[in-house]
Amino acid sequence: MTTATAVRDRLVDGPHLWGRYTIRPVGRTLWASRTLVVFPPGTSRSERLLLRAWHVWPAVGAFTALVVVVVAVSVPAAGMPVGLALYAAGFAVLARATRRLRPRVRSITVTTFLGNGRPEVYGDERLLAGSLDALSILERAVRARRLAPVDFELVWADVWAALPEERPRARTASC
Repeated sequence: MTTATAVRDRLVDGPHLWGRYTIRPVGRTLWASRTLVVFPPGTSRSERLLLRAWHVWPAVGAFTALVVVVVAVSVPAAGMPVGLALYAAGFAVLARATRRLRPRVRSITVTTFLGNGRPEVYGDERLLAGSLDALSILERAVRARRLAPVDFELVWADVWAALPEERPRARTASC
């Protein structure tokens, strides 16, 4: 595999094949959180790309809309509606493209409050740490070609199954 191919694959696939791990450090509120998001096992490259696009669209779409508004500065009456329409269209397209994938994605969040003299942890820290370790170690082995992708997917499936399913949100009836 060439370096260019490896870089391209890393950009398309993201840092992890199985999902993402996000750390939000302690802020002014004294809360820190870690979130592990695991895609369903067997998620294809194009599906991972769509899920990643859905995740980053709020920021990327806002930046794109801002660029459209700035470029159309000579016609501000046209720039703002076009930018907002582009932003909304991105959400609509990505929501439709990922509508079957998003409900199957599983996640776990562990939040830590550091304001009472000792940390207070909320969430299953052992499940998050164990899941992250299993996925990360075996993913490195797959990328180094020391483990077959099928074996990695078996562990990925076990981790995914161990994470709690997201409860469906109740729909409110309009009066």
